[in-house]
Amino acid sequence: MDFITRLKNQKDYKPYLYILPSILLLIFVFFYPLIQNLYRSFFRFAAGKAIFYGLNHYKFLLLSDTIARRAFLNNLTLLLIVPVFLVLSILFAVLITEKIRLRELYQTTIIIPYVISIVAAGVIFSRLLRFDGVINSILEKIGLDLLVFDWLGSPRLAIFALMATIVWRELPFGIILFITGISNINPEIYEAAKIDGANWWQNLFHITIPQLKSVINFYVVYNVMVIFAWIFTYVYVLTSGGPINATTILELRIFNLAFKEFKMGRASALAMLLFIMIFIFVYLQFKIRQETLEEV
Repeated sequence: MDFITRLKNQKDYKPYLYILPSILLLIFVFFYPLIQNLYRSFFRFAAGKAIFYGLNHYKFLLLSDTIARRAFLNNLTLLLIVPVFLVLSILFAVLITEKIRLRELYQTTIIIPYVISIVAAGVIFSRLLRFDGVINSILEKIGLDLLVFDWLGSPRLAIFALMATIVWRELPFGIILFITGISNINPEIYEAAKIDGANWWQNLFHITIPQLKSVINFYVVYNVMVIFAWIFTYVYVLTSGGPINATTILELRIFNLAFKEFKMGRASALAMLLFIMIFIFVYLQFKIRQETLEEV
């Protein structure tokens, strides 16, 4: 109500008019589809008719849909690459920001995977990792036949092949993010530490990482959102969810329900559950961060 009261007392409405197009665009692009999706999740569509189905779609997904349950577990498994992203991004960023030769060349080269489209990256790794692919051919030629595996065709290994592809393509974003964060750290802090006799590891753990706390928090939230909501293309191009749903994720399950099984209501319900999960995680993460800042 304070906002409404202030708005009524506000004589100059120009600032609100400036942001009005952005607000309308946000409503049209985000909130309207969200409300439509929520509405559809309560209906079953058959023969062009919408039949009210209540919470039955949600009940089936939570209690009976074994593929959705497997997809959720696969998403959780893929979260293992979040600490990999974090460690490698910080390590590479610190090494690149050191005063080393060809520093600019490294900075330029390391961004190349992120410039490549996800589809292209998926095609490249599918050629590398399939049973008759480049990696197995090289291993056979150098006599390492014991390491020849069907990386994409094995239910046990396919998820790790998917992880490798995602890490290769997405890691440069984290490196550039942390390079920017490190460049904003006051160099006088490092100079003082050097006078006190601090070594490279002490600088890393006692200066660099604490100073990057807000960047780390953002990067963790971003990567969790990527794992749950932005890796459909990787899976679709590399494995299409196989073998035996070993790499099926929630996004792919939503796609299959909607466009292969033509169960729009159930697909909408699963999309809402995914949205709720991501929203709760982001809310809790920012709540914890806010409490931490208040304590400081």
